[in-house]
Amino acid sequence: MLNSVFILNKYLLYLPINLKKIKMKLVKGFLAIALISIIAVSCTEAKKGAEKDIKDAVETVSDAADKAVNATKDAADATKEAAEDAVEATSEVIDSLKSDAKKVVDSVKATAEKM
Repeated sequence: MLNSVFILNKYLLYLPINLKKIKMKLVKGFLAIALISIIAVSCTEAKKGAEKDIKDAVETVSDAADKAVNATKDAADATKEAAEDAVEATSEVIDSLKSDAKKVVDSVKATAEKM
């Protein structure tokens, strides 16, 4: 029995050292878990931020494309109106020239008849 007590005492002397090692391993394990959790949360937040940035960029490009389409339509309408105005002005000039030419012809005829 005495021998058993010595053996038990022998193991009890090493028990606190083993508990310290176990405690350190547990602390290291918890720190590793905490570090991995922080990294996972950071990656998730970065992903959400990147998705938001991409959505904003797509909206900006879409708005710019819409503005470009509208500007092109406005320019086409303005060009059409300018062309119509030019045709109308040309028609007026042609009509005026016809009228002036007719007056000149009538004047020449009248002068020729007088002679």
